[in-house]
Amino acid sequence: MPASPSSSPWKTADDRLKERETKREAVLLAAARAFNERGFHNTALEDVAADLKVTKPTIYYYGESKEALLAACYRRALDTLDEVTRQSEGEAADARTRLRVLIIAYGEAILSIYGRCLTRVPDNSLSPPLRQELRAIKRTVDDRIRRMLDDGARDETLVATDTKMTAFAIAGALNAAALWFEETGPWSARQISEHYADLFVTSLTPR
Repeated sequence: MPASPSSSPWKTADDRLKERETKREAVLLAAARAFNERGFHNTALEDVAADLKVTKPTIYYYGESKEALLAACYRRALDTLDEVTRQSEGEAADARTRLRVLIIAYGEAILSIYGRCLTRVPDNSLSPPLRQELRAIKRTVDDRIRRMLDDGARDETLVATDTKMTAFAIAGALNAAALWFEETGPWSARQISEHYADLFVTSLTPR
């Protein structure tokens, strides 16, 4: 009787793809952790390899170069920020409620390991074309925050304000938190995000 597909000792193309993605994710996490702790310029690919107990060529296979690893970490963070801010726009609620949801989601994203990498490693470490691409995503996220503030002024759940300056203040405060946040610290990413959400939403609520 022929062996069933599930008992075959050879991996399918899907299995190989999943295995590669799992290993690449491990490389990216190790790289992000190293960049956060040592800084981009003080981290070598040998450091990432040593942390994973693999050879340097293995890191090249999954990351190509140190800049490519940094760019991938940036993309993970920015893709998450893009997604959470897009979702918050679609919430069926008033602008004040949506703003609180957005700030919490933004905070948790920026305090993640990839988010901290985005904040702690200047993007001038990247090539100009890649830097422009990633900065475009940042502008999209900023525009969504501004639109939500405008919505709040229109539905009168938030005070009218200079949306550019206020959006910078919200993002700047959360980005700054990523500089001092530690996963082993006294507050979780969720607690910090909720605290900032309460501060900003309370200050912007009409009296």
